[in-house]
Amino acid sequence: MPAKHRGSPCHHGCGCDLRHLVKSAEEGPEREPEHLDNGEMRVLLRATREVAELVSHNREQLATARARTIGAHARTEVAVQALARFEAVASLRTARAAQEAVEARHADDGARDRRRREPWIRMLRWPVIAAMAVFDAWYFMRVFQYLTSSEEAVSPVEQTVSFLPGVVLALALMLSGHTIAAPLHRLREWLHTFRESRPVLVTLGSLAPPVLYLAAVLTTVTVWALLRARDTGAGAEDIEGARYAPGWVALLMLVLAITAVAMKIVAYNPYADSAAEARRGLLRARIAYALLVRRAGAALQAHEKVWSDLCALRDELASHVRLESMRVWEAAILTARMMHGQAGHLPPAPAALSGAVFGTAPGQTAERATAEAEAQAPTVAWMEPLFSGVVEPPPELGPLVEAHRIALDYAPVVLRDRRMELISRIDRQLGPIASA
Repeated sequence: MPAKHRGSPCHHGCGCDLRHLVKSAEEGPEREPEHLDNGEMRVLLRATREVAELVSHNREQLATARARTIGAHARTEVAVQALARFEAVASLRTARAAQEAVEARHADDGARDRRRREPWIRMLRWPVIAAMAVFDAWYFMRVFQYLTSSEEAVSPVEQTVSFLPGVVLALALMLSGHTIAAPLHRLREWLHTFRESRPVLVTLGSLAPPVLYLAAVLTTVTVWALLRARDTGAGAEDIEGARYAPGWVALLMLVLAITAVAMKIVAYNPYADSAAEARRGLLRARIAYALLVRRAGAALQAHEKVWSDLCALRDELASHVRLESMRVWEAAILTARMMHGQAGHLPPAPAALSGAVFGTAPGQTAERATAEAEAQAPTVAWMEPLFSGVVEPPPELGPLVEAHRIALDYAPVVLRDRRMELISRIDRQLGPIASA
């Protein structure tokens, strides 16, 4: 070693580590650049302690980031599992099959589509029945009160009781319409089977109920028009105390009741109900599918955000760890070696990044390998020395190791791929059933 380098003071003009490193190296033998003496190992150990303190100061922040990542991963997993259950039960395929079965059943109907039902009948059937129920309740309440009237005032209890017969009668009308609708529909279907062999019988059977109902309606309208004309031509003294014949009142009530029941009968169409139910089933399946996809997407988006925050915090601390090791080499070890020359005039060869940090399992899957590569790409050099062949004390990373494990185990890439796979498989359920 040239004499001019021996005993050179610290360029800072102080008694810092640089002076001790130079002195320690001058007192020892010359060595290879890859070997460390006691002074260099001491400053590296002190850097390791400072790294441990740095990581410890961020312990709470790392714990919060880990907890958020684990929670977001759990919520995303639940959402993806719900999507997987939806795919397993094949709700879309079942609904699509029901829809296609309806279409196939009525493919030969032609102009006489059995699913046809007048929209106004379907919309007005329940309002008509409800109006008839209210009228019957009111009418029979008045009749009941008339039959049980006395000189005393009617109590609220009696008024309520008098309302019940009308309600029961309205329910009886609805039940009658619901009960008789199916047999009448089957009768019409049976008559339709003879349209080729017995057309006259089919025509008479189809016309009889509407004609009878029309005759009853026209008779009622005519009778009550005559009664109204009679009252209009009579004087006030004749109208007062005039009574309508009970038979005409009964006929009016009968026609109103038949109308309410007929609305339910005419609106009854099992073919239309089956087609509507198939459409609603497919619509419900589509809506459920859209909601599940949206829920899984929102959960995955939130998961990726918190996971990215964890990785950013981990990488920031990892960079501090790396920079601390670089600072020691740059400011102390290499500077001292430039002065004493005991380790040669060339630095050790830089270490090549191995691409692994904590090792990989023998049975590692492709998804796991992708997740680890994605999670540890910026941090592959955590445990690696700066120079090849130089044995440095490993940094004490503390909770940073657990944060890195969470970043690997709870990476969203596996759930993201699983979601896309499920969406692709469910979308195929909407294709033709024969090729599904």
